Amino acid sequence: MGVPRSLSLRARAWLDALAYALALAGAATLGAVALGLATGGGFVRGKFLAFVAGWLLVGYATVRLWPTSVDDLDGPAVSARGTRLEGLVRAVPPVRWIRLPAPPERVRVAGKVFLAGVVTLVGSLLMETVFGVA
Repeated sequence: MGVPRSLSLRARAWLDALAYALALAGAATLGAVALGLATGGGFVRGKFLAFVAGWLLVGYATVRLWPTSVDDLDGPAVSARGTRLEGLVRAVPPVRWIRLPAPPERVRVAGKVFLAGVVTLVGSLLMETVFGVA
């Protein structure tokens, strides 16, 4: 007895979304820390900039996810066209080893960006609570 088809589709779609979110959050966090170090603020400024970047990603994704009309509530219109970051993430294991579901079954890019914003905020929180960056 195998895994049900709908569970397999959801798992592959969320693996793709998580890989995208981790890549975007990693880039945002590393960029924020690099900018903090380059401007003389150190890791404290980097943590603050990562916090701001996380909220900007969440805000941007919220605006993109917000329905513009009642017709949008029937179901998300998903484009088969991907972004460059999606192409890069899909070329790296483990996502490259899985067969992605059809575009209507995938998490929308705006949903992935929202998840990346949350991951970036969690990274900023971990910098403060676990690593002691005050």
